[in-house]
Amino acid sequence: MQQQTSGQKDVPSSPYAPVDQSGVTLGGLDIGEVVAEIHSQGYSVVERFIGPEVIESIREAFNTEVPITEMRFLGSTTGNTWRAHNLLAKTRAIDELLLDPRLRAIVEGVIGKYHQINIATLFNTLPGEFKQDLHQDDGLWPIPRPHPSFLCNLLIAFDDFTIENGATHVVPQSHAWTKPVVQDIETLQIEMKSGSVLFWEGGLWHGGGCNRTTDQERMGLFISHLVSYLRPSDLQLVSVPREIVRELPRKLQRLLGYYPFGNGVDGLDPLDTLHDGVVVHPEARPAEHWRATRTQHKQSSGAAMETDQDN
Repeated sequence: MQQQTSGQKDVPSSPYAPVDQSGVTLGGLDIGEVVAEIHSQGYSVVERFIGPEVIESIREAFNTEVPITEMRFLGSTTGNTWRAHNLLAKTRAIDELLLDPRLRAIVEGVIGKYHQINIATLFNTLPGEFKQDLHQDDGLWPIPRPHPSFLCNLLIAFDDFTIENGATHVVPQSHAWTKPVVQDIETLQIEMKSGSVLFWEGGLWHGGGCNRTTDQERMGLFISHLVSYLRPSDLQLVSVPREIVRELPRKLQRLLGYYPFGNGVDGLDPLDTLHDGVVVHPEARPAEHWRATRTQHKQSSGAAMETDQDN
């Protein structure tokens, strides 16, 4: 029998706890090392995460297929950043990337097995864009700090990210801080080559840099993951039409929010409801049915007891 330390209880680990990825290697990448760095520093950079052919495929979709908008927020009013939100409703170009086993393992190591896609956005930062305000992505949810990690984000560079074209600013280890930072705090700019990816924990203070060039665009893909028990900022269950979701791989359907949680859909798996449209459990009956069934059961039980006594 396992001994317990005085004053402590043997409490089973939560099913929502981060997955221990120590010693796990996928595609030549030490997953445990990346996850450990995210936990300790708040971020980690993986070089050459995707190849140029994947980048060009997604870039082509951004340029020709995906509707985009200008965005003016977090310190910038220039309109010099183009963003394409709700990507999974607009293109299939990122589906395979979202299911990359390395990506999935890193996210599980940061926020656990049970998570969902929070945001999928393509952006292009144009020359002349201002520096973005430093911010925490998990600040949208009013959860007192410190708290367990519940948000894991990543940014894939399609163009080289340089100091001059606005590489992302980060404040190392700030994901563990409980107080806001001042905007002029010393930061580290993450320069990285095309195809590299920056992962970070949702509490890390960070912000896009100023694109001081006259001829360099800075395109990237931002993907955010959230634990399954919180409401995503981009509500994928509504944002992506069901006729599209039905054709996606099962694992991607789960990542969009079609997973059992609590009672699911009247006790049914949401994926079944997605395909057959059934939202009422087949065995559900009005109360009068269950009263009659209960009465019959009592009568049958009483008759059986009388028979036993007679014998």
